[in-house]
Amino acid sequence: MNFIKRQVLLPGARKVNVLLPETVCPDITAADNGKGYFFLMSNGTGYIALTDIFALATSLEKDEIIYCPLEVAHIDAYEHHFSELENHYKGIVIFNFNTTKINAKDISTVLKTRIYKETKLTRQIAYSDKRPDIWDVGRRLTVKSAGKLLVISGERAVFTSMAQSCERLSKYGDDSRYNSEREHEHHDWYENTANSVGITFYYWHSKNCLPKEKR
Repeated sequence: MNFIKRQVLLPGARKVNVLLPETVCPDITAADNGKGYFFLMSNGTGYIALTDIFALATSLEKDEIIYCPLEVAHIDAYEHHFSELENHYKGIVIFNFNTTKINAKDISTVLKTRIYKETKLTRQIAYSDKRPDIWDVGRRLTVKSAGKLLVISGERAVFTSMAQSCERLSKYGDDSRYNSEREHEHHDWYENTANSVGITFYYWHSKNCLPKEKR
């Protein structure tokens, strides 16, 4: 996956670098159920892309954030099969809270600020195959909404665990028969901080998911 690096200048001469996937995958969506619970959903193709995105998150440097716009192509189908969902987000923002101190207001400002410099990003984004120890990820993940953005902050071990989850879900490929089984990965048990209920990753593929009269 190729990334674009956009540098913006905030008041006080602070430079923030926004890393974006060069190509937006139309199979990824993030949503909530209106009760504070968050969900990330995609098929195998989308989870391949998300594996790279969370792998990149494991190596985020000072004042770097990842911004992944969401342009899901199957919104009607999602709403039909996940009737409990109320809000679909327009983008995901990911950052390491140890290297980047930023709040929701600043994130909104960063994404709206005129770009100072833009370059292509080349960075090794390999991540460990070893499952992080529970004490390395415990109480290290915060997931919250900021308008139409879903904001995920954590540390290297948390993003390693998320990349591993995405890789496992990507192995189901693009096959709607797995929809009924609701294959998923939890990041809402021991990872989440007191200010967050975490997030669950679900597998879902759009092909042949709607009754004929709904297509």
